[in-house]
Amino acid sequence: MDDKEFQIKRLEAIFNNPSFAPIFKSNPRHCINEFARLTPYISCKDIESKMVVIRGCPIGFRNSIDSGKREIIVTYSSINELVNDGWQLD
Repeated sequence: MDDKEFQIKRLEAIFNNPSFAPIFKSNPRHCINEFARLTPYISCKDIESKMVVIRGCPIGFRNSIDSGKREIIVTYSSINELVNDGWQLD
């Protein structure tokens, strides 16, 4: 199993049984300018709504339950699209 397949399987498992907000490594395509100092993640509320939305929160913020009201970095139509754009779970 290559890394993309691994990332997709892990994210599918998270979306099927949401218990925490997954945090991602910085993506050089998107974590620039106003997003450079944010930690990328998908909020629990977005997961529950089956929305694939990368949001940003202040670096070091670790909270498994988030309001989902943080700034949106990028939105995708699928987990595959997110992974193909270079995002990796942290």
